[in-house]
Amino acid sequence: MLAGLIRTLGTIIMVWFVFRWLDRMFGGKSRRSAQRQTSKSSDANADHSSGASPQPKDTKLGDYIDFEEVEE
Repeated sequence: MLAGLIRTLGTIIMVWFVFRWLDRMFGGKSRRSAQRQTSKSSDANADHSSGASPQPKDTKLGDYIDFEEVEE
Protein backbone atom coordinates (compact mmCIF):
# COMPACT_ATOMS: atom_id res chain seq x y z
CA MET A 1 0.00 0.00 0.00
CA LEU A 2 2.80 2.41 0.86
CA ALA A 3 4.62 1.47 -2.35
CA GLY A 4 1.55 2.40 -4.40
CA LEU A 5 1.31 5.79 -2.67
CA ILE A 6 4.98 6.55 -3.32
CA ARG A 7 4.63 5.42 -6.93
CA THR A 8 1.56 7.66 -7.42
CA LEU A 9 3.25 10.68 -5.87
CA GLY A 10 6.36 10.08 -7.99
CA THR A 11 4.25 9.89 -11.14
CA ILE A 12 2.41 13.10 -10.28
CA ILE A 13 5.68 14.93 -9.59
CA MET A 14 7.25 13.63 -12.81
CA VAL A 15 4.23 14.70 -14.89
CA TRP A 16 4.33 18.13 -13.24
CA PHE A 17 8.03 18.57 -14.09
CA VAL A 18 7.47 17.44 -17.70
CA PHE A 19 4.56 19.85 -18.06
CA ARG A 20 6.66 22.73 -16.68
CA TRP A 21 9.50 21.87 -19.07
CA LEU A 22 7.14 21.72 -22.06
CA ASP A 23 5.53 25.00 -21.03
CA ARG A 24 8.92 26.70 -20.83
CA MET A 25 9.98 25.25 -24.18
CA PHE A 26 6.88 26.13 -26.16
CA GLY A 27 4.86 28.63 -24.12
CA GLY A 28 7.58 30.70 -22.52
CA LYS A 29 8.48 32.66 -25.66
CA SER A 30 5.07 34.25 -26.03
CA ARG A 31 4.94 35.01 -22.32
CA ARG A 32 8.36 36.71 -22.42
CA SER A 33 7.40 38.83 -25.41
CA ALA A 34 4.14 39.83 -23.70
CA GLN A 35 6.10 40.87 -20.61
CA ARG A 36 8.42 42.97 -22.74
CA GLN A 37 5.49 44.67 -24.45
CA THR A 38 3.79 45.50 -21.15
CA SER A 39 7.00 46.86 -19.67
CA LYS A 40 7.56 49.04 -22.74
CA SER A 41 4.00 50.34 -22.68
CA SER A 42 4.14 51.04 -18.94
CA ASP A 43 7.37 53.00 -19.44
CA ALA A 44 5.79 54.96 -22.27
CA ASN A 45 2.69 55.68 -20.18
CA ALA A 46 4.78 56.82 -17.23
CA ASP A 47 6.66 59.31 -19.42
CA HIS A 48 3.55 60.48 -21.23
CA SER A 49 1.28 60.93 -18.23
CA SER A 50 3.55 63.15 -16.15
CA GLY A 51 1.40 66.23 -15.62
CA ALA A 52 -1.16 65.46 -18.32
CA SER A 53 -4.83 65.07 -17.45
CA PRO A 54 -6.09 61.48 -17.63
CA GLN A 55 -7.70 60.68 -20.95
CA PRO A 56 -10.18 57.86 -21.57
CA LYS A 57 -8.43 54.83 -23.00
CA ASP A 58 -11.09 54.05 -25.58
CA THR A 59 -12.91 56.94 -27.21
CA LYS A 60 -15.12 54.60 -29.25
CA LEU A 61 -17.18 53.60 -26.23
CA GLY A 62 -20.75 54.80 -26.10
CA ASP A 63 -22.63 56.50 -23.30
CA TYR A 64 -23.70 54.55 -20.25
CA ILE A 65 -27.47 54.24 -20.06
CA ASP A 66 -29.04 53.29 -16.76
CA PHE A 67 -32.40 51.60 -17.18
CA GLU A 68 -35.05 50.08 -15.03
CA GLU A 69 -37.14 47.09 -15.91
CA VAL A 70 -40.82 47.85 -16.35
CA GLU A 71 -43.37 45.35 -15.10
CA GLU A 72 -46.19 44.73 -17.55
